[in-house]
Amino acid sequence: MNHTLKEIAVDLAEKQQHFVDSLTEESPILDNMHFEPSTHGLWNAYEEVAEIKGAGFVDINQPLPVMAIDSNLKKVDLSIIGGEIFLPEDKAAVIGIAEYFAKKMPILLKHAGQTAEEKIIYDNFLPYAIGNGKAVSAGGQSSCYSMVAVRFVEGEVTGLYSNKDVNHVGLLDVKNINGGELYKNSDGVFGYGARLKGYIGMQLANPNAVSAIVNINASNIPTASQIDDMLISAKATPANTFIFCHPKVLSLLNTYKGNVLHTTGGDWDLNRSFMAWNGIRFITSYNFKNGTESAVSLA
Repeated sequence: MNHTLKEIAVDLAEKQQHFVDSLTEESPILDNMHFEPSTHGLWNAYEEVAEIKGAGFVDINQPLPVMAIDSNLKKVDLSIIGGEIFLPEDKAAVIGIAEYFAKKMPILLKHAGQTAEEKIIYDNFLPYAIGNGKAVSAGGQSSCYSMVAVRFVEGEVTGLYSNKDVNHVGLLDVKNINGGELYKNSDGVFGYGARLKGYIGMQLANPNAVSAIVNINASNIPTASQIDDMLISAKATPANTFIFCHPKVLSLLNTYKGNVLHTTGGDWDLNRSFMAWNGIRFITSYNFKNGTESAVSLA
């Protein structure tokens, strides 16, 4: 079953909740994404459906049709999210080791979340939509933005996390380097260190669930028809589909406000979903490039 990272963390430990809160604080797409455990720890095996022969109607006393699903077995690797932090011994004597790491870890996690979210946008969602012919151009040639519609489908379009030892170390595992004892780093400085590591990934196995509009700028705003077509291409439903974009793109769409673009009650949290297009919610993120995307040439 799909869950958000926060829902998963709640079942683990209070410390994990704090970690995930920091990780997703400025990464609203990561915060709202659905995740499920990988099949083999650091990688996930899945079936991509190639053809379906389903049930049909036949006359009484006639043989039933043969049902079959042809699929291809595929594999996707997870990525590491994390890093190391080092505290020189002189600074440790003044600040305190535990106090220093407690103060710095949320900042580092927040940055890690932003980095992961940008990778998901530009290395996963957009290339997948473009590669499957599910992207259209608004016509801009410079200073571009993009928007993407994603329908999360269990087992097909979902975030992944490694459930290997997750009940022991959590989604994000923090360990002291050298057992928490003084050591010399690669620069020859003595101090104390900690490392944080987690394994997450993105599985995209349904080309009819991700679509996009590219080459958006102030002079080339998507038409209402283009946005409708983007949602149709992703077979969008209010229950499991989001439109992801930079806040500036939503500002450009204000011309449609009150018609197909509506505010949604109770969603006025900054940098979070607060509008919907015919019931499909927007999630705005500053982890989209701010008008610095290169124009995309579509086949």
